[in-house]
Parts: sequence; structure tokens; C-alpha cells
Amino acid sequence: MFYCSLGKGKSLCRQDDVSQHKLITFAIVLMPYFILIANERSFTFQTALPSILLMILAFVFSKDARKYTFHALIVMVGFITITCASNFLTVLKDDYLITSRTLIRAFMFMIIIWFYGTAVSQRFSKKDISIILKGVSYSVLVPFYLEFKEYLKQGMYFGRVYPVTLRGCQLDANYFALLVLVQIVCSYIVAIYATKNFDKILSWICILLGTVSIILTGSRSALMCMVLIIGVSAFIYFTQRNNGKIKNSFFFAVCIIVLFLVASKFMSGWMFDRFFGNSYHDDSNEQRVSYWINAIHRWPHRFFLGYGVGNYNYFFAKDRGIIGDPNVTTHGTITDFLVDFGIVGLFLFAYIITDCIKILLKTHNYVLIAMLPGIIICSIIIGAERTVALWLWIIVFRIIAEYLKKNPSQSLNDILA
Repeated sequence: MFYCSLGKGKSLCRQDDVSQHKLITFAIVLMPYFILIANERSFTFQTALPSILLMILAFVFSKDARKYTFHALIVMVGFITITCASNFLTVLKDDYLITSRTLIRAFMFMIIIWFYGTAVSQRFSKKDISIILKGVSYSVLVPFYLEFKEYLKQGMYFGRVYPVTLRGCQLDANYFALLVLVQIVCSYIVAIYATKNFDKILSWICILLGTVSIILTGSRSALMCMVLIIGVSAFIYFTQRNNGKIKNSFFFAVCIIVLFLVASKFMSGWMFDRFFGNSYHDDSNEQRVSYWINAIHRWPHRFFLGYGVGNYNYFFAKDRGIIGDPNVTTHGTITDFLVDFGIVGLFLFAYIITDCIKILLKTHNYVLIAMLPGIIICSIIIGAERTVALWLWIIVFRIIAEYLKKNPSQSLNDILA
């Protein structure tokens, strides 16, 4: 793998030795923990400001942190160029959109892309990756605490529990559940590939706590995607030759029984009806589809580069006759990328995902690939474009894929030994 250095001194591409980047490792690990003090409902990236500061420190004080892969450079240069161009073209025609909020949103997305590019360009050791997977796995305790304290305090409200942070902010159930799903996925990876029983047991406990959290949120999509992820990847896992298959069979059996008991305990009649009695024809689905249709109708007016980050809000409000700036725009990640960055930006986002899948295919990590459809589905049906949850799982999967590509003799069992 060739790296391009953006630091002072020699500016050339060369092959670098594997080195540990502790600041970057902990910047990634700590991201989901900051939902504890979130002050906005969708847990967007600025809530994880301490992680961004750690990444900045690494960038300033470490030459290795200023070396970028070709993949990272394509993504960073592409999105930063689109962000600048789309905002410029939009405000050129509608100068009333030039506000501090416009500039902050654009700058924040560029920070997200820089964070991603810096994170996935590092040469992590297997110890670093183990810390990341376990750290994200254990972070499920935070949303469980936020959800369960409200369950004990107020009970269910119309069949669901709305989590409230320590700063008194009520979180959106769908965004909250997506983060929990990502945490469950990391727990699941540790559960099936860890070689120590203690790590396995702890990870299965995290999966159970995460499941309780998702059920209490009433997020139908997150629960269905969780079942899809565990079911499909388990099928792939048990049809392959893997170490510890007998041991994992026992844990799977016990976990399925406990999950059934947990579901019967915490799933409300309202949520049961959402799954089996009124699964598709409810107000939330109708509203979501109407938002998607509105975005598709608006997108061709800015076909190639979109309206710029968040600027579609104003046009959405105009279409709907809403006074002010609505909080919900397209209610979908794909449509968010379309209206914010146009078809070019959507292709660039697709490149991020497909390039990771390509590496996993080359390294024959079919269990990880089997997890991706469920995560992707849950990510794209809400507007997750600027959320911690979306970029966290993309970063984690890319880091794992890159390590296994560079170390073909290694496996996830070796990483989590």
C-alpha cells in the first residue's frame, strides 16, 4: 500500500512500516460514548467533538497521521470539492441561503470526510483493531443506560421509550437504534471470533442489552435488520470451516433462547402490531415515502452537485409550505446524498461502500460481508448522512478490511485472540 505524506519535508509516496496510532484508535473508540451527553436528537458528528480533537492532535503531532491512501484522497478531495462547488452554486442563485448555519454545515461535513480519510489511512496493529471492536462493543452500555433509566422512570409512551441524555435532550428513536445496531454488530464480531470465553460471554451480554434497547425504542427497522445480520452471517459462519464452531453453537443456542425471553418481556403490544398487524400501512411509512418522493422531484434541479449540505431544508420547507427550517428533510441517506451532493456525491458515497466490500471479497471474509446488507438497509432508510453511527461502522469495516488485506495470513480469530 502506498501512502502520500501531507506533512512538511519530503513530499513523496513510499511504503510505510506498520505503526500504532493510539490517539486515532481512541478517537474512533470513544465516538459512540458521547451520545451520553448529546444535545441534538440525531447524534450528528459534532457531538463527538472530543474525538475530533484527538484526531486533530494526532494529525498535528504525528507524521504517520498525515499520510493518506489513494482511496482516502479520492474521497476527501472529491467530497470537499463537491461541498464547496454545490454551496457556491446554490447561494449564487439564492443568496438568502448565505448564513452562519450554511457555512457551519459545510465545514462540519468536510471535517467528517477528513476524519474518515485520516482514520482509514492508518496502519493499525491487530491490538488496535481489537481495542476498537471491543471498545465499540462495550459502548452499548451507554444507550442501554439512557433507554432503561427512562423505562424505569416513565415507562412506555405509546408503546416505546424515548431515551434522554444527561443534558436533557430527547433522542430520535431511529438514529438512536442505528447506533445501537452498529454496537451490536461489533459485539457480534467479537462474540464469534474471540478465542477467550470471557470475551465471548461479555459480548453476548452486550448483544442482549443492545436488543433490549432496540426493542424499547420501538424501531422496527433496527430490530428487523439485527435479525437479518445475525441470521445471515450465522448461516455463512456455520457453513464455513471455522475454529471454535462447536463452542459458538452453544453460545448461539443460549442467546436465541434468551433473546426470545427478552422480546416477550419488553416488546409492547403496539410494537408487536407494527411488525405483524400493521407493518407497512402506518403514518410513519407514508410520511417517509412522501419525503423521498419530494427529494426525487427536487433533485434533478441540481442533478450533478446537489444543493449543498443541508440547503435542501429551505426548498423542502417551500414545497411543503412550512415556515422556518424543518428538522427532517428527506428521511433517507441516499436521498440526502442526492440532494446535498447530487449524483456525483452519491456515486462517491457508493464508492466508499463498494470499495470496502471489494476488499472483503478478495480476502474471503464472507461473514463480514453477510453483515453489511442489514447495516446498509438500516442506515439508508433514515437520514444518517452526518451521523456518528453511519461513519463509525464504515470506518470500522474499512479498517478491518485493510488489515486483513495487508496481512493475508491473519484472521479475525488472530485479531481477537
